[in-house]
Amino acid sequence: HSDSLSNIKLDVIVSGSIGAVESVKFIRALRRLGAEVTAWLTKGGAQFITETALEWATAKPVVTDFSGTNSHLACGDACIVSPASSNFIYKIANGITDSPSSALCASYCGSKKPVLILPLMHDSLFHAPAVQENLAKLANWGIFLQSLGEEGKQKFPSPAALADQVSHHINCNNRTAVVAFGGTLGYIDDVRFIGNYSSGALGSLITEELFRQGFEVTAIKGSGTHTPNSYTDLVRITTNQDLEQALIKAFKNDIDALVFLSAVLDYIPTDKSAGKIRSDKKQLDISLKPTEKIISRFQPNTPIKVGFKLEPQVEGIDVHRLASKYISEYQLSMLVVNGLNDVSPSDHRATLCQKINGDISTQQKGSKQELARAVAEHTLHGVRDFYEKGH
Repeated sequence: HSDSLSNIKLDVIVSGSIGAVESVKFIRALRRLGAEVTAWLTKGGAQFITETALEWATAKPVVTDFSGTNSHLACGDACIVSPASSNFIYKIANGITDSPSSALCASYCGSKKPVLILPLMHDSLFHAPAVQENLAKLANWGIFLQSLGEEGKQKFPSPAALADQVSHHINCNNRTAVVAFGGTLGYIDDVRFIGNYSSGALGSLITEELFRQGFEVTAIKGSGTHTPNSYTDLVRITTNQDLEQALIKAFKNDIDALVFLSAVLDYIPTDKSAGKIRSDKKQLDISLKPTEKIISRFQPNTPIKVGFKLEPQVEGIDVHRLASKYISEYQLSMLVVNGLNDVSPSDHRATLCQKINGDISTQQKGSKQELARAVAEHTLHGVRDFYEKGH
C-alpha cells in the first residue's frame, strides 16, 4: 500500500490483553507499509494469541525467552507495545526487566530510540491511580498511540489506522499540509441543492499517505462517501464559503504544502429560498452566478501546490498547453489532469504535469493508489528540497 516504512525494522511486543487478538492484522498492516517486524510475546499475551499466528504475521520466529545472543537489546528502529496491559506498563515504568519483552523496552529507552505504547484495558483499570502514575512516568520516555475509547474500555483501533500512526511518528518531519477534497453544494432552498460529484476516495488516500510520511495534515472534506482513516485534523465543509473559511483558518498557521482536489462549484444559485419550495410548480427557474476560483487565493510557504483538472475526456486536448496555463495562473508545482471516463471506484487514469526548466513534463498513472503515492512523493520531496536549500 505504501513504502512509508521501507527499510524500517520494528519490534512489536504483544502483552496480556484481549486486544492481542488484533495483533496479527496490525503487524500485517505495518508490513504493507514496508516495515520488517519482529514479534515479542509475553506470558500474558500468550493467553490470548499463539506464537504460530504471530510467526505467520511477521514471517519470522517469535521471541518469548531470553537467549545467549542478546536478542533483548534494542537493534531495531522503534519498539511498539501493542497492546500494553496495566501489568506490562508497570514493568517498563519501574525498570523491571524480568522478561525479554520488558528488557527490550528498557534497552530502547536507554538507547533513546522511539517506544510507542498502546494502553488497552477497562477504563476502571486505565483510570486507577497507580496506572495513571505509571503512564505519567512513561510520557517522558515514550509516545502514546491513540486507542479507541468506547463502551467503558480502551480498545484496539483500526489496525491499518494504527499502522499509519506508527509511520507518522517515525517519519515525523514537523511539516504541514492541507488536503482539500470532496464536492461543494449550492443551496436552492433549505432542502435542495446543486452539487459537484466527488467520492472523496482519492483525497482520502492522499491524506493518509501524507500523514504516514510524517506531515501534520489538515483534511478539509466536502461531500462524498469516503473519509480518510488517518489525519491530524479533519474539517467538514458543505459550501464554497465553508471551504474558503476553512482554508483561511488553516492558513493562519504555517502551511508547507497545499493539495487542492475539491470539486468546487463554478456556479451557485443567486438566491436561496427560505424553507422548501413547493413541488406543485409547473416550472422552476433558478438563476446561477459564477464563483471565485478559491485555489488562487492560497499559497503555502513552499512552492508545493498541487491542483486537479477534470475534463469530460482527455482525448483531443492539448494537455501540455492546458497544464502550462493552469500551472502559471494558479502558481502550481503540479497539475493532475484526468477525464471523467477515466475515473472509476478502482481505476483513476491521470496525467501528472510539472514545469521543469520551462517545459511541461508529464507522467501517467493508472490507479488511485498510484496517484496518491505520486502526489505524496512530489509533496514530500518538494518540501524537503525547499528547506534543505536554506529557504
